[in-house]
Amino acid sequence: MDDYEKIAVVGRGAHGVCWLCRRKDDVFRQKVIVKTVSLDGLTPDEETAIMGEVTLLQRLHHPHIIGYYESFKTENVLSIVMQYAEGGTMDKMISDQKGVFFTEPQVLNYFTQVSIGLEYMHSKQILHRDLKTQNILLNKKRTIVKLSDFGISKELSTRSLASTVVGTPNYLSPEICEGIFQTN
Repeated sequence: MDDYEKIAVVGRGAHGVCWLCRRKDDVFRQKVIVKTVSLDGLTPDEETAIMGEVTLLQRLHHPHIIGYYESFKTENVLSIVMQYAEGGTMDKMISDQKGVFFTEPQVLNYFTQVSIGLEYMHSKQILHRDLKTQNILLNKKRTIVKLSDFGISKELSTRSLASTVVGTPNYLSPEICEGIFQTN
């Protein structure tokens, strides 16, 4: 973290903290997000899962997926450096509306962008498994959507089936709730 100037905490999760930072040697003073995860006390399976998020981020390069820059380990803390989405989360944008509905074209625009991002992930045999408004980020003008938080995403082999129930209960698909799984 010596190369980054911490500005503020922007989120906390079960295993770590997300910091808004600036790279110290960047002449443009570009803001980035640095997700720090303490590896102390994690089981080998938990550490493997966290490293899996890094592996997935390294593979995903798309306008509707949050950008990955680098990752590094120092003193048993994993740091993942990612693109900063200045518009915040879709969840925050919805609450900022204070009950005012989005227009149909706005909804279709956001839906289309999320669908395009998911289609790209699926083309790489990756399931998000925790898609919710808190994991959909926006650019400063809130016109471009970026999927984020791949902590419980799953890479499928040609023989595997991602039927394990994970994610946020309110956002589980009807198929998962009913125990209906498809391999395609």
